[in-house]
Amino acid sequence: MVNSLRTFPEGKRNCYTLKPRQGKNQNYYVRAFFYYGNYDSKNQAQKFDLYIGVNYWETVDVRQQTYYSIIHYSVTDTIYVCLVNTGSGVPFINGLDLRFMNDSPYRSMNGSLLPREHADLGGNPTQSSSTIRYTDDVYDRIWWLGNLNDAVSISTETNIDIQGSDNPCRLPVEVLRTAVQPRNGLNSLSFNHTLLHIENFTPEFLVYFHFAEIEQIAPGKLREFTITLNGLKYGPFTLEYLKPLTKGPYKLQVQEDQVGFSIDATLRSDLPPILNAFEIFELGPLPDSPTNQADGMFSISILLNAIGFGARML
Repeated sequence: MVNSLRTFPEGKRNCYTLKPRQGKNQNYYVRAFFYYGNYDSKNQAQKFDLYIGVNYWETVDVRQQTYYSIIHYSVTDTIYVCLVNTGSGVPFINGLDLRFMNDSPYRSMNGSLLPREHADLGGNPTQSSSTIRYTDDVYDRIWWLGNLNDAVSISTETNIDIQGSDNPCRLPVEVLRTAVQPRNGLNSLSFNHTLLHIENFTPEFLVYFHFAEIEQIAPGKLREFTITLNGLKYGPFTLEYLKPLTKGPYKLQVQEDQVGFSIDATLRSDLPPILNAFEIFELGPLPDSPTNQADGMFSISILLNAIGFGARML
């Protein structure tokens, strides 16, 4: 619910203490929800910092409902999520989720992964919800409807066997049932985006591309394509009908924060390329350092592997 929140008017740094039963040396998905809603009748945008332990996570700039996610490898049994007053408004929070990532392929043992894009391509913008998440997504990713320039949508109602697939990314069926392809006469899909990051270091990104052939191709016809990511070419690739395929993660070190890719039909391909979904993560540095136990700590009970309070906000 977004009609309740907790504020922290006292102290510069206030923290929640999370103690997952799986303990240390594990990956966890942490997500914090914020919705100002003019609760203090001041109609002023709030801005403060969000930390995981003593390490910077994000700057919260709340003008509308928003959330921040991180995949965190915890080297301790306790995870602290901290709100830091930077002098631009009273810190507050509406909801906090913690999910054990178990056998997820999304992991980093020397830092964190910051989700920047979970793009569900080709979906119907008139559907009841613009997002797909848990329980449809076992890893609790939040998928947003997206599109690409000069692209058209295609879809299927046919079932895609996610459980029987050996694809570890385990995308929801509804994400894989839709895709985009170039509009008539074109043979390429493209995407370019500038991604904000923490200053004073050159960011690194992981990019995943997700495919599933959702059209029955006539005998003798071929759909074959390559991926070009920030100038580096991969492939060629072909798809099997209704079988998920993930390519990546491809690791990038980006000076200008620009991530761009194209999906291009090969010269011998009879059909244009398709793309069902893609993901971009930023690798965040999280140096190991103990949390100051003198900081104000507020305990919160976490029901692991179930949706918490904040998850009902979308």
